[in-house]
Amino acid sequence: MILAIDSSQSSGSIALKSGDRVVYSANFDIKITHSETLMPAIDHAITFCGAAKKDLEAVYICNGPGSFTGLRIGLATAKGIAFGLNIPLYAFSSLQLCALPATGLGKNILGCIDAKMKEVYFALYSTDFQELIAPQVISPAELAKLDMGEFILCGSASPIMEPLLTASGAKFYPMNALLQIPNAAGLFMLGEFFPAQNTPRNIADLEPLYLRESTAQIRSKNQA
Repeated sequence: MILAIDSSQSSGSIALKSGDRVVYSANFDIKITHSETLMPAIDHAITFCGAAKKDLEAVYICNGPGSFTGLRIGLATAKGIAFGLNIPLYAFSSLQLCALPATGLGKNILGCIDAKMKEVYFALYSTDFQELIAPQVISPAELAKLDMGEFILCGSASPIMEPLLTASGAKFYPMNALLQIPNAAGLFMLGEFFPAQNTPRNIADLEPLYLRESTAQIRSKNQA
């Protein structure tokens, strides 16, 4: 059985895979932190499936960009489980995960996540899900000015970007709102699209993909 975890944003998601089947998938977006929800959700999922932690064979984690606190909690949880059970740990980008539902639709894919502080994280992928623009952080206005061809808009920053992209004359297609919700089960598929990443990571060395300083660090500098 394989466990997938995404705590990169305010919402969270976990999934379990047994063989070729996803046997459990759950999303949660409630007013308590991932530190309070993640382990209870994992414990419940494993018990619900009639399994035990010792049955886990690997862990997949979404390691950013996204919420600094969420990423730290998710990665610490994934590392603890992988280290404790001596099983491999795999990591993929939250931008890859949010863009996944738009694959196979014949358009470029813009994955964008609300980074707060009037910025967004984004990456652009081709019609066959190859990276055209690597993950980076930018202001929404600057992103709207980029020439990205015809594309599908995905991710939590979509409501921020839609009016700006419309005003700029961009030719884009918003993803259905239900498909904007990140689902950790998608992590099981990302290895097929990004085989170079589909290798176990060194648990000690793996760090979250932050792309910038935290909100607290930025505010501290602005107040200095």
